[in-house]
Amino acid sequence: MPTPLSPQESDQLHTLVAALSPDARTTVVPDLVDEIVERIRAAIPAYARPPGSAYNRVLRTAVERNVLGFLDWLADPAEPLDRRDELCRKMGAFEAMEGRPLTVLQSAYRTATQVAWSRIRAMLDDRVASVLAVSALAEAVIDYMDEAAALSREGYEKARTEASEVRAAARLALLRALVAPAASVEPDPDADWPLPDEVTLVALPPGTLPVCPLLDADVLLDPEDPAPYLLVPGPLTGERRTMLEAALAGDRAAVGLTVPRARASDSLRWARRLLDLGDVLHDGTLTLSEDHLMSLWLLADGALMDQITRRGLAPLAPLSDRRRQPLVDTLAVWLRTRAPATRISEELGVHVQTVRYRMRVLEHLLGDELADPGTRFATEAALRAQRLRTRPAPRPPGDNLIND
Repeated sequence: MPTPLSPQESDQLHTLVAALSPDARTTVVPDLVDEIVERIRAAIPAYARPPGSAYNRVLRTAVERNVLGFLDWLADPAEPLDRRDELCRKMGAFEAMEGRPLTVLQSAYRTATQVAWSRIRAMLDDRVASVLAVSALAEAVIDYMDEAAALSREGYEKARTEASEVRAAARLALLRALVAPAASVEPDPDADWPLPDEVTLVALPPGTLPVCPLLDADVLLDPEDPAPYLLVPGPLTGERRTMLEAALAGDRAAVGLTVPRARASDSLRWARRLLDLGDVLHDGTLTLSEDHLMSLWLLADGALMDQITRRGLAPLAPLSDRRRQPLVDTLAVWLRTRAPATRISEELGVHVQTVRYRMRVLEHLLGDELADPGTRFATEAALRAQRLRTRPAPRPPGDNLIND
């Protein structure tokens, strides 16, 4: 409620108001409402709608209710202004739903206050009024309109909060639908998030979350998942990567491949697998799946790779570890490089005759298997997977079967 007046101010103010017009509701209010509405429409383009439109009727209703509410308060300051208060809150909520800043409505209140006081001053020109009464009336107008603006701000902020909560819930539901395997996802107007053609998923370690204000507005986050993750619309550009590194604030994360949105679950699965292999594959804050495609494949099923290794190297199994390991090392280099003995010896740091001897032993033990392309490929893959698991170290970007 506006600030209560002192008894002396109240008496003089009521005398002045009574002198202005005994029937102000019928002789003053309609014209004043018309003038305020027209001035607001002229001063604020957002409100310049056709006079007969529903939008304009809402504006006129709000102005009229505030003017009548002011007269009600003058007549009885103790009487609650429930209808006025509720309408002011609704006007604030309406501005929030329209997506306008609150400053637009605040400008309308200022315009209305100026017009109302200008009309009152014009009416006072022909009347004798004490300075105290005029001052009290001016203060009453300002206090009343300030409170109306505060009520609209309350409605505006409440609507913004509710809209934000609805949007957040809709976006979270959309995110979870996108990462569900074989899910069919439709746009949700409440989410205010256009469905992208491609997405990139980012896996975060359990118990960690990014600095959310540093994330781009269109990046989605599921903070409630035990294994939290992010969805970045489109590819991970340089700008997106810089944004993510800043938001992660030093925490690790793994980035899946950019895929069509229908394959978002694949991108997340790869990102989580890469994160699990952090002790083996680690490039700093962000580890990218695209830099470790072959390693991800080789380490995708450790038990299966163990079987492939066991079967491929079965002829070497009877040998002792001391004899078997040098042969395995030589075989791995030969499978990877197909180089002559001289180059293999340089890479292993042993004499060329030692390499030639080992190769003769391998040919004797493995026989025709070294001549079969499929067997060679499977054995090479198994040896590479074994080396990744037994020698944990950061992998260089772009690892593959040719230059790993």
